Amino acid sequence: MHYAPRRWFWAMLLSSLWAQTGRLFLKVVSSENRPMPYARVETSEGTYTTDSAGRLLLTLPAGRARLRISHIEGYPLETEVWVQAGATTPLTLSLRAREVRTDTLTIQSEKAKPTDLSERPFLQPIPIRTEALPTMPSLKPDLESRLVLMGAHSTNEFSSQYRVRGGNFDENLVYAGDVEIYRPFSARSGQQEGLGFVNPLLIEEAFFSTGGFEARYGDKLSSVLQITYKRRAQPQRIVELGLLSQSIAFIGKKGGVYYAVGGRRFAIGYLLNTLPVKGQYRPVFYDGQAYLSWSRFREDQEKWRIDFLTTGLLNRYRLFPQSGEATFGLVNFALRVNLYFAGAELLRYNTGQTALTLTHRPSARLRLSLIGSFFQSLEDELIDTEGAYLLGEVQTSLGSSLYNEVVVLRGAGSQIRHARNYLDISTGYLAHQGEWAWDPNLRHRLLWGVRGQYESFRDRVYEWSAIDSADYVRLDERYFWDQRLMNRRLMGFVQQSFRWSRWRIEAGLRAHFAGNNRQLLLTPRLQVLYQPAPRLQYRFGAGFYAQPPFYRELRAIDYRLIPTLRAQQSFQVVSGVDYTFTLWGRPLKYFAEAYYKYLWDLVPYEIENVRLRYYGANLARGYAYGLDMRLNGEFLSGTDSWFSLSLLRTREKPGELPWMRRPSDQRISFAFYFQDELPTNPLYKVNIQFVFASGMPFGVPRQLERRTVFQMPFYNRVDLGLSRVILFSEGRWMRSLWVGIDVFNLFQRYNVVSYQWIADVYGVRWAVPNYLSARLVNVRVIGEF
Repeated sequence: MHYAPRRWFWAMLLSSLWAQTGRLFLKVVSSENRPMPYARVETSEGTYTTDSAGRLLLTLPAGRARLRISHIEGYPLETEVWVQAGATTPLTLSLRAREVRTDTLTIQSEKAKPTDLSERPFLQPIPIRTEALPTMPSLKPDLESRLVLMGAHSTNEFSSQYRVRGGNFDENLVYAGDVEIYRPFSARSGQQEGLGFVNPLLIEEAFFSTGGFEARYGDKLSSVLQITYKRRAQPQRIVELGLLSQSIAFIGKKGGVYYAVGGRRFAIGYLLNTLPVKGQYRPVFYDGQAYLSWSRFREDQEKWRIDFLTTGLLNRYRLFPQSGEATFGLVNFALRVNLYFAGAELLRYNTGQTALTLTHRPSARLRLSLIGSFFQSLEDELIDTEGAYLLGEVQTSLGSSLYNEVVVLRGAGSQIRHARNYLDISTGYLAHQGEWAWDPNLRHRLLWGVRGQYESFRDRVYEWSAIDSADYVRLDERYFWDQRLMNRRLMGFVQQSFRWSRWRIEAGLRAHFAGNNRQLLLTPRLQVLYQPAPRLQYRFGAGFYAQPPFYRELRAIDYRLIPTLRAQQSFQVVSGVDYTFTLWGRPLKYFAEAYYKYLWDLVPYEIENVRLRYYGANLARGYAYGLDMRLNGEFLSGTDSWFSLSLLRTREKPGELPWMRRPSDQRISFAFYFQDELPTNPLYKVNIQFVFASGMPFGVPRQLERRTVFQMPFYNRVDLGLSRVILFSEGRWMRSLWVGIDVFNLFQRYNVVSYQWIADVYGVRWAVPNYLSARLVNVRVIGEF
């Protein structure tokens, strides 16, 4: 009975102390509203440092407080603020940018701002700060799977592959700095694919071009994604833990060497249990990357620089399928397929790439680089499965006692699949690149490059499948090959850049010669930029683009390698506008681009989930045209949101056949990503992303004239993210902790990814849909140390 007064006394004392202090949630940004990491904040209570996103949580005496903020990229700022007792007060302070003179040949000294006109107008920055990428709702901890919100197209949340403007998955370039990146080739479905290349925790900048790119970039038809790694002296340690993935990253500088090292683990057995096909899913994917950079300066100029990059990917996908069910059809006529399985699938992908770049600057106007890279991939597919199905009509009458039950059996059958496939790929190249600012005012520059490349493929295929359907048994597919192929390539480019007050012109020529088909390709390209006002840019691009065949294009639909296959080619015209403006006091940017492509020497293909199967011949010509639009900006101060809309039409004419839709003919797609926060406490945030896309064409497999005669249902998906940021005081072992809950497929939309064809007793073939994931909840935490 004596403890109650004591508890009352201590409660009153703590309440009194809390009432004498308040918390200040500070965010330091540049004049362009870009977060300024590791800014120095001085108060009467001590000196503190913001985290990598420019945030800091301070506990200060209530009343008037004086702050002094400084950063290497901005002029110091001194200000007085009022701290409310017993409350958290949000405050954003902007530092005026300081001009920092660096090497005159550096393209850009600051990170690209999503709402600014880009200094690289023909390779646009992604519409979100890279610091915010890890907190976006996504099944995978990579960047590629998020590009569907930024101008690319994908209707498979399991996959990191994407299409751009009527192209396919194989038509996209990925660069880490100046190093071209390769990835595995054998995945048949998105759940087998694993992680995309880009680790969001390690990158400093990301640029993406959806067409009309310059001659300096390689020989593909559709897009370029280029990233740069973090190169920071301030140590940064990041750990991400979630139900689906785990990541770790170490960034900093030691002994004069910058480093960015990270690893990821992606295990989706929990996710795959939401699929209609039930069984034991045991997939696990590992990824490791290490980037090291060393520079030597003389007279405050970087004379020598060495960049080393090594990446490794280890994929293990094991599936023991057991059963499945799918219902499809109309409101008044529905069919149901019950599936039963035995056996197992095992897929192993071991992939690695190592690159070394040596850069020398003899003068402030000349840069010379030497790049060496080696890539190897060992991919095994071991499949032994037997499946049986029952196909029946479903009672659709609501008044029937057998409603939603199978009332008529229409067919039964079985399938056996056996595969022992082994693919070994090795690729190495040595390249030289240079840049010379020949104009005394450094306005005009000449760029050049030459590259020699060697490729080796060994493809061992032992695969067959048998079908027992509608009272007959037949071998559906039967392939036995042991093939070797070696190839040498020589490629190069020259590009001249002109800059005047309002004009910028990039004119270049790219050359490519391949030893396997003895084909010489010359592809001139031109890009023009006109900027009549500080906030307005007009762009125009035209040129020839060619895609010499690599492994997947060389492999025909019957698994034969066709070494004499010619390059697919196109002529592209692009015209666009960038306009930045302020609305409701918020910076916004409008992007629009119209394009037309004429294509020839096309190799027709069909899509099976994410696997492309080419027909092994340059049979077709075609075209694609459309319009891309995007509005991005800070609808809420300090956060990035956007809306994007794409319209597309693409068709092709294979040989003497009539014009038909290409497999990538997705007429309309719309996406938005929006962030919000509590006005009274900005540490609580919510973000929502929405993707809508019209249906993809599909048809009867391995029949060229009928592969795109039908259309899938539209794709529709909503993902929701809820999060809380916890900031710790200076001197603690942890800087910040981000806690988030992601709800994927919020409205439980059953999207279709592909179809499986079966026959009933009447000889009618039915397309049975394969569905993607259902609703799923994921919990993640990201700690910064």
